[in-house]
This record gives sequence, C-alpha cells and structure tokens, in this order.
Amino acid sequence: MASLLNSFIHGNDTRVIDKVPPPIFQSWKRCRGLNINHEQIFQDDILQSSRLKELLERNETLINAAKPILQHILSLLRRSNYQIMLSNNEGYILETLGDPSFVNKTEKIFLSPGVNWRENLKGTNGIGTVLIEQTPLAIPGWTHYSLPVSFLDCWASPISSSDGNLMGVLNISGEAGAKHKHLMELTTIGATMIEQSLQIAEMKARFNLAKGDLDVLGKILLRGSVHVDNDGLRKTEPQNFYVPISFNHIVECENNQWHGRSPKTHSILDIATRAARTDSTVLIQGESGTGKEIVARTIHNSSIRKEKSFITLNCAAIPNNLVESELFGYADGAFTGAKRGGQPGKFELASAGTIFLDEIGDMPFHVQASLLRVLQQKEFYRIGDDKCRVMDARVIAATNQDLRRMVDQGKFRLDLYYRLKVIFIEIPPLRERIEDIWDLVPYFIEKFCNKFGLPRMDISPELFHHLVNNQWPGNVRQLENCIENMIALSTGASTLTIEDLPNEYKTKFQRSSASLENEISLQTAALERKRIIQTLKDTNGNIAAAARKLGIGRTTMYRKMAKLELI
Repeated sequence: MASLLNSFIHGNDTRVIDKVPPPIFQSWKRCRGLNINHEQIFQDDILQSSRLKELLERNETLINAAKPILQHILSLLRRSNYQIMLSNNEGYILETLGDPSFVNKTEKIFLSPGVNWRENLKGTNGIGTVLIEQTPLAIPGWTHYSLPVSFLDCWASPISSSDGNLMGVLNISGEAGAKHKHLMELTTIGATMIEQSLQIAEMKARFNLAKGDLDVLGKILLRGSVHVDNDGLRKTEPQNFYVPISFNHIVECENNQWHGRSPKTHSILDIATRAARTDSTVLIQGESGTGKEIVARTIHNSSIRKEKSFITLNCAAIPNNLVESELFGYADGAFTGAKRGGQPGKFELASAGTIFLDEIGDMPFHVQASLLRVLQQKEFYRIGDDKCRVMDARVIAATNQDLRRMVDQGKFRLDLYYRLKVIFIEIPPLRERIEDIWDLVPYFIEKFCNKFGLPRMDISPELFHHLVNNQWPGNVRQLENCIENMIALSTGASTLTIEDLPNEYKTKFQRSSASLENEISLQTAALERKRIIQTLKDTNGNIAAAARKLGIGRTTMYRKMAKLELI
C-alpha cells in the first residue's frame, strides 16, 4: 500500500484515486501542493514551557472535560502500544496518555504537548486532517504523508461545542499493522462524551454568570412584593417576611457532598431544590447507601429553615419502647430511670428547623398513630406531661423499604403513608447512575487524602475502569468505604492502582472483564449501524457514495451492512 503514496507523490493520481478514501486523497493533494517533505518530520512550531503553560491555561475547560474520559478510554484498551491525544482547534497537542514504552517511541516524532500537528506542518495525520475535514477519520499508517509517522495507525474525531464550533480533536494512535477492534467507534464515542462534559461545564459557567443578577433579584423580592390595588395599578410595598427563594441551591448541593453528572442525579437535585421552596412533608426512598440523608440535608440547607437545627432520628436504631420518648420527650418522673427535669424530644429540638426520620419503615406500628396525630394537628405532648407543645418542624422521612407494599401487608399505616408522601423522591442505586462515579471518585480521594494528611493521589486508568464497572450493591457508601480503605492502607505511592484494592474487590473485577468487552462490542456496533444508516440517507441510498463518505471501500461497506443486517 505504501507504493500508492509514492506513486501519488510522483504525480500518478489515476493509480491512486480509486484506492484511497476521498478524505485521504484530498489531504495528499493539499500536502503535495504545499511541498511537504515526505521523508522526515521537522521540529517546527513547538512551544517553549512558558507558552505551553499559557496554552494549557487557555484550554483549561477542554482539558478538564476530557481528562477523565481519556483515562477511561485508555483503561478500555487494556493492551499496551496505544497513545491517546487531545488537541485544541489550532492543532496543538494539549494532553497525552499511553503506555510509557510506546509513548517514548512517539515522542521521537514530537507527539507530545505543545507541538502543533496541523496538516500544513506535519502532513496527513489524525489531528491535522480531521481539523480540516471536520469528520471522524481512520488514518492507517501507510496513508500518513510523512514517512516517519507510518508506524502508527490513527483514529481521530472532532470535538465541537454546543453551538457547533470546533474545539479540538480526540486522537488514538496504535502500532501499525496490529489488530485493532472498534477503535473508530471508541474514538467517536469518546469525542461525544467530551462534548457532553463540555456542555455540563458550560451550563455551570452560565449559572455562575447569572447568579449575581439572580441574587440581586432575590434581594428585591425580599424587600417587597407586587400586587394590584383597586384601581388596577401595580404597586410595590415593603413587607416584613422572608420570601423563601434561594438562588444558591446548586452551590449548596455541591458543598453538601452531593456529586454526580448523570441525568438521574440532576433530576433528583431539581426536585429537591423545588421541594426546598415549600414546607411540605417529603418521603425519600432508596437503597441503603444511596445518599438519602444528603438529599434531606440539601433540602434543609436550601430552605428558609437552613439557619435552624437539622435533627435526625434513625427509627431502626432505637428500641421500640423508647421511640416515643425520643420523638416527643418526657416529663420529670414519667417513668423509672427518667432524667430529673425531663428531656425534650426530637420534635422539640427541631423547632423551626427540620426533623429527618430515617428508616421510617421500621417505626413501630403503635408509634405510627402518634406520629400521624402530630403531623395532622401540629402539636404534641411530652410523655407524662399535660402541656401541649406546638410542632414547628419540617418533616423529611426516608426508607430503604417499599412502604406501599408494607401498607398492603398491614405493616405500615395507609393514612401515615400518604401524609408523609406529599413530595416523593426516589434515589436510584449507583449502578443505575454509573456516570456519577466520575465525580465521586476524585471527590472521595481528595476527602480522605485530606483526612489522613496525605498528598493528593492520582488513580490509574485500570483501577478507575474497574471502579466504574463494578455493580456497587452497597451504593455510594460502599464506594466511599472502598476508597477510604485504599488510601488508609496506601504505601506512600502517588497513584492508586489495582493492587491497592481490598481483596474482596479484585476477584469480582477479574470476572467482570469478559462481560464488559461484550458490552462495548454491542455499543460500538449500534453506533456504527446508526452512522451507516445516516450516511446512506445523506447519499440517497448510493452505497458507493456512502462508502466514500465513510472513508471505506465498497466491499467493506457491503460486508458491514450484511453484518449489521442492513441488507
């Protein structure tokens, strides 16, 4: 195949045009027109350290969005002899990851941060050619215009912002001639994931920009309210009450240790934020370890009660005969062993604040009736006391059980169930919002490094890959405990690896590898099928034209269509 490029360089276009994908052929023509040297790579446009630092600072948003995804891709590749690169829209390499021995080879041709790989400088290559074509491309080793790069097979895909502007290129390079499965699909998926991460970062930035104006609006609302008088004129009058509007809930959620980027997590936070604007009772349901108390605290911290107490009671941790005294308190001499002078209960301590009743499904049936009366009448009595006390606490309950089923089984009062379930929030298990691990893992690493007085640790791509692909039956709490264990028992290395895992996890992760590879194959096949169908639509069903647009031969196109059951 290399002879095709030699023929082209010497002007024999007719021998080449039908045997080279159109984007590659057009790139060769551009390179030949610029008299790019075919024999060697030049050390041109390589930034010095000060300018490289400026470059990285200018592209900080793109780098931060891409880093965890680059690590994840590298962990999926599993084998050595791969390098992953991120460039900006000017062709400068910003970030590289890969097997160290393989990276040493690529550095000899200047595949490193701060080097510009535009096509007019380095000839046909993944980064430079995709910047021009603005479409995903496979660049086999022999198609690189410069001979020193021919030992690499490359796959590259453009990265765009939400408004369609080109931001950069994701490029994966591997040893030419080796068997590479699904690399084009993996590159395209990776670029899409980076684009999604950029969109999340953009939304956060827009929120921060708007936050100042919104806070001003909130202060205006605090000073007065608008109404229409009898003459139909709008007037603003000062009021002496607090308007329950907060524009800081997103920041408060983050400070309250709620981390995650999944759509399900965003939906939970949205409901919690809206619930905070009311004083209605909330029922939170989810498996153990999913973060029910964190959501409850988020609601409290975003409400008008945030300056008051947040009182918790675990209904499963208290003996049945003591639950009522814990909730309502008791008077002096109410029972044998009662504290002199009596003692206030949780409802009293939570006055003007929030009471969080955790594991509400374990509340004794006879106490459920007492709780229902308090919720209905907004008043209660200490045990052994005749003084009526006002209940002025916001009630949030949580359970890991199916209360509706417990009602059907006669284990939970139906009237109390509906009294608690005014606002219902269901927290899915971590295995159903696995994207959150990308945010939880760095957070927990930083948390426990600070706790144990250790320098901030990195995490190896292989370990991160295994963490992402575990089922985590104990949910976020189990993930947190696993990371705490690794950091607490770390040997002083700067990077956590699979060797740092507790033994119980190592066996599980080894068993999961085969099923993971099958899952990736299914995902990439679905993506390829979608791309082929769209390209056929774009070319009005012309298979030859579609093959050219995809950069593959007609025979390969027919083979792929048959495999994907499109013909």
